[in-house]
Amino acid sequence: MKLIVFLIFVVSCTPSKNEQLQKYISAKGSYLKGDLKGSEKIFEELYEDDPEFEDVDLHLIKIEFYRGNFEKCLEHIDNALESGRWQQQALLFKIRILLINSNSTDEILVLTEKMLKYDSSNLDALLLAGKVYAKYNRTSEAIITYNRIIAESERIQSAHIALSKIYASLGLFDNALLHEKAATQLKWKNNIEHKEINETIIKKIKNKRK
Repeated sequence: MKLIVFLIFVVSCTPSKNEQLQKYISAKGSYLKGDLKGSEKIFEELYEDDPEFEDVDLHLIKIEFYRGNFEKCLEHIDNALESGRWQQQALLFKIRILLINSNSTDEILVLTEKMLKYDSSNLDALLLAGKVYAKYNRTSEAIITYNRIIAESERIQSAHIALSKIYASLGLFDNALLHEKAATQLKWKNNIEHKEINETIIKKIKNKRK
């Protein structure tokens, strides 16, 4: 009888999936609005109930990183890596933290190679890898990585800027100028597109008010 009462108590105290989902949606909404502190509180409650609920652990990694709480962020990263979740994303944030707070070149390079093995076409991972290789004078790897980024998407302005600087440092000024021009054209094109998008939004708002 006592066992039955205990089980009923446990079940009644355990949040339902629907309740968890509602809290998750609320936390996600706060996060997207930029309320990191408010979303963190809800995500932590969800994490305590179920560490593997949706992408709660990944959001906590992002929140602690953006708030500059690197020690706490690394704890969440290590937990994610141990559980086999968000491997590439977790490594991406770990490398970013080490670039800020560590001089351990070998560790950063090893983690970068490991990160790329999970998905070598991920643009965020490639951009970070390019930055790492350029920072530690792995010039050949940096050039290859930035060219892979451009092969995936020619619209990544930062890849052209990085290649322009690398080629200029090598005295390959024709190549440097080529990527400098590509970066300038992308900047101009992006500005035009943003202007068109803003004008479209303003036009829709005005039409709704009529």
